[in-house]
Amino acid sequence: MGDYDIRMRLDIDAERSDVLGALMTVEGISGWWSDTVTGRPDEDGGELYVAFPDLPRPFHFGVGLDGEQVSWETREFPPWWDATTIRWRVEDNPDADGTRLWFTHAGFDPDDEIIPIITPAWAGIIGRLKAYAETGTRDPFGVNPTSHGRPLGDTAAGRQETAGSSGGGVGLR
Repeated sequence: MGDYDIRMRLDIDAERSDVLGALMTVEGISGWWSDTVTGRPDEDGGELYVAFPDLPRPFHFGVGLDGEQVSWETREFPPWWDATTIRWRVEDNPDADGTRLWFTHAGFDPDDEIIPIITPAWAGIIGRLKAYAETGTRDPFGVNPTSHGRPLGDTAAGRQETAGSSGGGVGLR
């Protein structure tokens, strides 16, 4: 594990409970990151799976919960995030109404070639988290073409969809 961390701070015009809901529920995470999410992000020690376009399998995380902090420790996939941990800490915004979010993606080697790619990607993705927490409007970064914008498991199409199901894979919107 390296000693380089990606860090960001964001003020969100939403209650802490709304921001935590966006980070600790399948429905919440599917509203801003990927609509193909499974697992138990609401359970300390749980597992979280998040699928993305053109990848052979979902991202896999172990979940840690500690009060107002949520952490996702990368398991075996993706390999370019091996041994990294994503941490989200929420607190009351001391400067305005709403919530202050502290984001850290920790454990990169300082010379890792992924850093200049993932840093701006995280900035855009976290912007989607902010918009989702403030409005409740779903706009995930990763969209499965067969989901038509519905959360994973929505049976409106008459079938149960699961991560890794056949029929189109996952695509970016």
